[in-house]
Amino acid sequence: MSSQPRMKQFLLALAAAGVVSALSACGGSSSNVSPGNIVVPPDGPTPTPTPPPDPTPPPGGDITASVIPAALGNAIYDSGEKAPNGKPIYVIDVTALPGGNLDPAGLLLGNDYIFRIEGGALRIARN
Repeated sequence: MSSQPRMKQFLLALAAAGVVSALSACGGSSSNVSPGNIVVPPDGPTPTPTPPPDPTPPPGGDITASVIPAALGNAIYDSGEKAPNGKPIYVIDVTALPGGNLDPAGLLLGNDYIFRIEGGALRIARN
């Protein structure tokens, strides 16, 4: 009968040791506290960053003309701006489309203009 209290003490001590080891492994111990953000500067001077080279367009290439149907004339229009490469910037105004849905019937967006979407998320209607 005297072994039963000793067994309880042993199990209690084993459980306490398990809790302490779990806390130590998980960072719960006070000796394992993070000091926060510490920035250590590198030794020596910092090298001067070099700017990336300017992208070069691929040579050649055909121009594909855009075709904008008359029904979309109030939603796709020339903004009056030009891109650095000289191409006109056209606006696709989502608010001028019924429900924000673009019906692509007869529409061809070529590479002769730059297109900018304004007024929300553009959805393409299924044909």
